Amino acid sequence: MSNSLNKIVKVAHSLCVILLLFFASCKEESVGLQPQHSNKPAPVYNVDYKPRPGGASITYTLPDVADLLYIKAVYERNGQQCESRASIYTDTLLVEGFGDTEPRTINIYAVDRSRNESDPYELTIIPDTPDILRIGESLEISADFGGIHLGWENPNRREISVWLMVEDSINAGEYVPLETFYSAAAKGNVAARGMDTLAVNVSVFVQDRWENRCETQYATITPLYEVLFDYRLITPIELPGDGPTVVMGSSWFLDGMWNGIWGGDNGYSSRQNTGNWPHSLTCDLGQTGKISRIRIHQRMGNYTWQEGNLRNFEIWGRMDINYGDGSWDGWTKLMECESIKPSGLPFGEYTAEDEAIARDGEDFTNDPANPPIRYLRIRVTRTWAGGDSFQCGEMEIFGDNRY
Repeated sequence: MSNSLNKIVKVAHSLCVILLLFFASCKEESVGLQPQHSNKPAPVYNVDYKPRPGGASITYTLPDVADLLYIKAVYERNGQQCESRASIYTDTLLVEGFGDTEPRTINIYAVDRSRNESDPYELTIIPDTPDILRIGESLEISADFGGIHLGWENPNRREISVWLMVEDSINAGEYVPLETFYSAAAKGNVAARGMDTLAVNVSVFVQDRWENRCETQYATITPLYEVLFDYRLITPIELPGDGPTVVMGSSWFLDGMWNGIWGGDNGYSSRQNTGNWPHSLTCDLGQTGKISRIRIHQRMGNYTWQEGNLRNFEIWGRMDINYGDGSWDGWTKLMECESIKPSGLPFGEYTAEDEAIARDGEDFTNDPANPPIRYLRIRVTRTWAGGDSFQCGEMEIFGDNRY
């Protein structure tokens, strides 16, 4: 072996020894803040609480401890030990996630920078009625076109999941999941669709993020008949006063609202550039039917829940039409619609739920007592930005076309 090779081997060996010693020394020392003493801090005092839905807001006076680090509450929730913490810059600590109004024992500790804990201050609280129970009380189950409609009230915008179950076709009395809806909207308004017009037994319950559940509701529902109107039969009509049928080049024409495609550079824009409202457009459905609902798909990307996407609009209909008359005489107002952003966040901000609604479509339901129609007219009164034009990625029309 050459001298240079011997030198390389010796250097490598020395480095290995140094690294081993380094890691060994690191292993012997604990990482993080080292304890300075083992004296217990004094506990909190003047403790009081205010009930909250499913929890409590606890107030206290901090102990006079120079190295106090934080205050923590330890309690049991759904069989699990839980902990809430508060810094030394506040005198309030929140405990939450209880599914009923039974008394709860909360142990409150002062913790210093040496991780010493005080003796516990034991507090018994009685939570206010949890939001999950109030939401469950407001839950409504009803037949819908092509499925089952669920509605509920959630004024505090809690994150919930709504579980729709159907009775198993083989094992009577057992229920299996059909669809689960996740929402934090103040008003829940959803439907499971694509169902036959046969009676079905269902059960529904609401669950919060701590897995608390409301009481399960049971119902027998017979979905109403509904189909998606064939968009290939829909023909745009430009009545006097309507927006133009062809705008912004080849991809932004009125046919773009009824071509089965949404997303990307596809749809319709009124582009009147007058600043005057309302704007309107008209079409021949190519079939006679009673509308059950329409579904609006927004223009996405930087336009989601803003710009010219529809916010307030009306749906009108009739059986015959005078092509030279742009007046509203002879038209019947079927629907007055308002687009609702689930989160209520300002322009440019939206949650995953907001984005899913904009992409997958927002439903607007017609009164079944309204008459069947052949011609449909849309009257837009307000957009999300209130500019010179309105835009729409796609409009799907559902109903009963057996007329």
